[in-house]
Amino acid sequence: MQTLLAHKSNYSESGGRKIDYIVIHFTSNDGDTAKGNCNYFAGANRKASAHYFVDENEVWQSVPDKHVAWHCGARTYKHPSCRNANSIGIEMCSRKDANGQYYIAPETVARAIELTKQKMGEYGVTVDRVLRHYDVTGKLCPEPFVRNPELWDDFLGKL
Repeated sequence: MQTLLAHKSNYSESGGRKIDYIVIHFTSNDGDTAKGNCNYFAGANRKASAHYFVDENEVWQSVPDKHVAWHCGARTYKHPSCRNANSIGIEMCSRKDANGQYYIAPETVARAIELTKQKMGEYGVTVDRVLRHYDVTGKLCPEPFVRNPELWDDFLGKL
């Protein structure tokens, strides 16, 4: 795993926080990389962030786990208790197919599963507390896993 920290204007520093959830996202880009996303968030005033970015080849950390990334904030929530302050955000880099539909490469999904399992073990997060961004706020993210819930079921089954 590589690290390139986000600019401090893109997340909240926190001392000790309890991590109760892991939230899975997608970047909604076509052909981006984990490193490229970290480079972007290293710039000031992006008004968003995530702890990790995952692509077919690498995992990059952008925000230290002990700090609060701004990955699932909203005006209204579907989930009663998952928030930025008690979760880790993992972004999967995405692609578009010939029809313009988003997909996430199988290698990216496999890396995201391994990272999620690692973080689950590290923080005692159970599989029922691994959520899609959609489950927290209703945003269509990760879009392929909302459009095709079987992909999400498969992801959870591998945890």
